[in-house]
Amino acid sequence: MPGDADPIRAIAISLGAGLCGAVQPDVNSALGERLGSSLLAALVNFLVALLVALAVVSRRPGTRRHLADVATWPAPRWARAAGLGGAMVVLAGVVTVERLGVAVFSIAFFAGQMSFGLLVDRLGIAPGGRRPITGYRVASVVLAMAAVGLAQVGRPVGELAPAFVVFVVAAGAASAVQSACNGRITSAIGDPVAATTLNVVVGTVCLASIAAALALGGRIDSPEWPTEPWLYAGGVLGVTIVLALAAATSAIGVLRTTLAMLAAQLIGAFLVDWVARDEAPTFGAIAAALLIVVAVSLVNRGRYSSRALSSTSAARQ
Repeated sequence: MPGDADPIRAIAISLGAGLCGAVQPDVNSALGERLGSSLLAALVNFLVALLVALAVVSRRPGTRRHLADVATWPAPRWARAAGLGGAMVVLAGVVTVERLGVAVFSIAFFAGQMSFGLLVDRLGIAPGGRRPITGYRVASVVLAMAAVGLAQVGRPVGELAPAFVVFVVAAGAASAVQSACNGRITSAIGDPVAATTLNVVVGTVCLASIAAALALGGRIDSPEWPTEPWLYAGGVLGVTIVLALAAATSAIGVLRTTLAMLAAQLIGAFLVDWVARDEAPTFGAIAAALLIVVAVSLVNRGRYSSRALSSTSAARQ
């Protein structure tokens, strides 16, 4: 159907974001360990993302005009603070992945992201109006969480520190709100690059302010900077994820974007282990890949059912 061109493209973009999201937390965590500072690693992540964003903006006159008119954007002023959510997401990954382990981090993060994805879609924070909390959408979240849990079976589990788990859940929720705000700005001005650049600037200023305050108080030592380039790739991955989610959320909402992104992460990890590492897929990995496909199809089915119901109601009036 012609009207589905944008949703299909948005889902493809979300899948690409998922592949980047599968790698970014590990890269950022490794950098934090080498620097001996989670905050510095998060700040470096954002500084690299800012350089990438500025390089892109330098070649887009339209985006520069949009950024110059940021005060007049036809979107709520609070949506411009979405970069604070991005700073929280990066900081959570750097601080907690080593402590909790990838398994617990993944489950906690997606629990926060998907549950709040339902909520922000229901409240209409994302563009496209309010999306009701239907049985199909709830079932999609339940299946997706089951898929995340199954995919982590057999992976190392770190210390189950409740405060860190709550922090990661909150970071997942912040990610959902961030995606909704960016999608709303993108829908309003038609430029996901401008929304992404503002995000990166806000997140960089936030983390730089905290780091400066701690450095003045003698709480941050001078680090030894590692020379391996891949340790600084987290910022490139991060800006790619934010840009992709801004574009996708404006078309399909937070929950569908999150589910598509999660599908790419789970299935991508499954294929990498099988093809690149020659590791036999576990039952949990196979079951997770199947469950996430079912979850994505369910949320789509719910969308079409709602559309059909709306059309029928309109015809009767």
